[in-house]
Amino acid sequence: MAKVMNPYRALKNKHYRNFWFAQSVSLIGTWIDTTLRGWVAVNLFSEDKAAGFIGFIAFLKGFPSVFFSPIAGVLIDWFGPKTILLYTQLLDAVNAFFMAYLVWKGLLSPFFLLFLSLMMGITSGFYLPSRNTFISNIVPKDMLPNALALHSMIFNVARMIGPTIAGFVVKLYGLEFGFIVNAISFLPLIVVLLLIPDNHAKTYSNLSFKRFFEDLTEGVRYVSKNSVLINTFVGLTMYSLFGMPFGMLMQAFVKSVVKSDILGYGLIMGMMGVGAFIGANIVASINPERLIKLREEFLLAVIGTSILIASIKPALTPYAAFLIGACQSSFFNITNSRTQLLSPSNMKGRTISLYSFINTGGSPTGTFILGILGNLLGVRNVYILSGLILLSFSISRLFPLVNLSKQPKNFQ
Repeated sequence: MAKVMNPYRALKNKHYRNFWFAQSVSLIGTWIDTTLRGWVAVNLFSEDKAAGFIGFIAFLKGFPSVFFSPIAGVLIDWFGPKTILLYTQLLDAVNAFFMAYLVWKGLLSPFFLLFLSLMMGITSGFYLPSRNTFISNIVPKDMLPNALALHSMIFNVARMIGPTIAGFVVKLYGLEFGFIVNAISFLPLIVVLLLIPDNHAKTYSNLSFKRFFEDLTEGVRYVSKNSVLINTFVGLTMYSLFGMPFGMLMQAFVKSVVKSDILGYGLIMGMMGVGAFIGANIVASINPERLIKLREEFLLAVIGTSILIASIKPALTPYAAFLIGACQSSFFNITNSRTQLLSPSNMKGRTISLYSFINTGGSPTGTFILGILGNLLGVRNVYILSGLILLSFSISRLFPLVNLSKQPKNFQ
């Protein structure tokens, strides 16, 4: 019988524990902000155009990572993840305070909403790879999957309670108060980052554009020659394009298909967060060596089926969201842990940046495309399409026409 490990063992590390608690506060604020921005977009436009606009916001918040994540990977390996992470949080805090100010003064317009979303997209290209690499720097290697799982747990707890808090805040105090809460939520994390020692061996010497492109190319070449990482990144691409839009277009789905309001949206996203919390706890208790060998295609099959259920029977959307949340957190923990544990320390910033490149670039791209299709075909039909694509992909990977016995052992 496989040994069940303490799912909270990484919290014994002082620096990680402080980071974990501060990040929890920041993530709750971020989900409040995400909910309110999406709901502002829904109410700025007619129902038939809302999905496209929400998709465009998600595109602006994520697609810049396509350009900046690879750059971030090299800078992380040069200057250290803590330095890059700290600056991204400072810039995001400024963005959040400006958003709160615009709402408070009644100056928020579609232009400012799109511009600030674009600025968040740019910093996101640096934030995600620097955060993951920073975690790997402050915990021992054998605790890394657990630390990533615990981070996924708080991300999904924040997703569970953030939209719910946002719904009640809007009802009781108005939009501006929610945006102010998000702005303040960055401060604990900034303080903690300043207090945690920076143990990265910085390589300031001989920096040049030539070396930058050499290091960038080296990272891409390393991944391209690793069949396990290639297969991992293919699955990540499919989920980012066709699975992540389930939550990112949820405001439009709730309004046009479920026929509910922001409180209904908060309930559905809360159920997704509950599922993710449970999934992260399960993954956190699995031995790291066993974890990275699990086949994530099973999870994608459940997600695709759940999207179809929600599309065909909208009343079951909260339950489908619960299953999707559990599978999504498990999926990201497996693929993220595998990417980091199979990467040498001098290459980790670049491999994680490519992981983030696919995740944060694919998600908004898929949301943007499906949002436009939602305007043309209807949101329900687009959800059905994405569910069918994910399910078909999973079946083709789990039951291929060719023999998979030649795949590397640590991928089977």
